[in-house]
Amino acid sequence: MKILIPTDGSEYSSNAAKVAATIALKHDYRLLVLHVVADKGFSRKTWQKEGAENVLASITEILTEYGCEEERIDTLIEDGNAAEKIAEIAGKEDVDRIVIGTHGKDGLKKLMGSVTEKVLQISDVLVLVVPPNYTI
Repeated sequence: MKILIPTDGSEYSSNAAKVAATIALKHDYRLLVLHVVADKGFSRKTWQKEGAENVLASITEILTEYGCEEERIDTLIEDGNAAEKIAEIAGKEDVDRIVIGTHGKDGLKKLMGSVTEKVLQISDVLVLVVPPNYTI
């Protein structure tokens, strides 16, 4: 089973990584951790790359703490619209499942839409959404 774990560095992404690790360990697995840097029409700055690498390293650490083998974990940094890139990479990498956290926004923030909601709308891949209060 190949699982895509999109991350924005939040606690919600960390929670999703823990769920993904639990699922992965029950299968012959491969994990792909993805961080998307918003594309504002400029080239990626050094600090954005370093920040993205730190985010990926922290999720990789969580996965290994939960028992996943580091050699079964791949990381990827992409530029662009987060939801579109997540769906694109899921298809391109032929993943079986996307495991993604949600912030559980409400009110005006919800009306503006979330990355998770947009991924659910456009993905051809099964999406497991980990709610903000879920504990493992």
